Amino acid sequence: LVKTEDTVSDNPRTKIKKGKAKNSDLPSGALEQGQWRTSFLPSLMYWVGNSDYGWSIPENELESALEHIFNAIQPLIQTSQVCQRIHEWRAAFGSTAVSVLMAYFTSTPEYKTQEAREEYAEDQLQDCRFVYEDPDNEEQPGAFLSEYILRIFASHLSAISGKVRVDELVEFGKPGYLTALALAAAAAERALILVQSRLLIDSDPSSSVGKNHKILQTLNEATNKMSHTGTAFSSGNWETDTLAYMDSIKDLPHSRIQDILTRAEEYMKHPRHNRRS
Repeated sequence: LVKTEDTVSDNPRTKIKKGKAKNSDLPSGALEQGQWRTSFLPSLMYWVGNSDYGWSIPENELESALEHIFNAIQPLIQTSQVCQRIHEWRAAFGSTAVSVLMAYFTSTPEYKTQEAREEYAEDQLQDCRFVYEDPDNEEQPGAFLSEYILRIFASHLSAISGKVRVDELVEFGKPGYLTALALAAAAAERALILVQSRLLIDSDPSSSVGKNHKILQTLNEATNKMSHTGTAFSSGNWETDTLAYMDSIKDLPHSRIQDILTRAEEYMKHPRHNRRS
């Protein structure tokens, strides 16, 4: 099994500020030469994705990382902008997992019906089969080498393309991609559960939403209203599962991480040189 028994994290949670910070909030000079988007954000997401913090980042750890990245790139970027971007980076795992799964269904004739998709999801969720390249191979199943996981993880590699090396951060230089891989696995599991529960379905073709699928709302018992709170890819819903995946990823040999990287790079949207450190 990939996952271990659910445990409750003792780490304090760092709540993401949800105010709509804008680029205009950045101090003068922070956007010069596009460093915020092309260098700072990739470097930050590389650090988060390679850290031990799936959902909860201790404030002092984040501030320390920011300081080092600031010194290397641009010392004037505001923390509120950073928190918003990390929040968006995490959310991208959830949306990518849904898009990849629905694209697979659309391109595979045998999964045209909702019933067939539900059966597929149920099968993949059994013993976390979706994580493995060959789940029926008892000796070498290939944990975290399934095409589904690789495609989701590839979105992270695209997000960190352009990162710079920051020697002061211990995590740089040991690319285990712990959090990034764990979030990819958790996001994949969530998408499959949504399908199995009939909460992820095709959109009405006449809809003007622009997506070919939608996630249905569920009853929020706290407010007694329908909402997406219960199905969101959030720390409240998925932190415990993410930590369980992280425990499994910690046991992967370095050669497996390199294999994951090599294969995932094939699915990157915008491959660039010098992607690894």
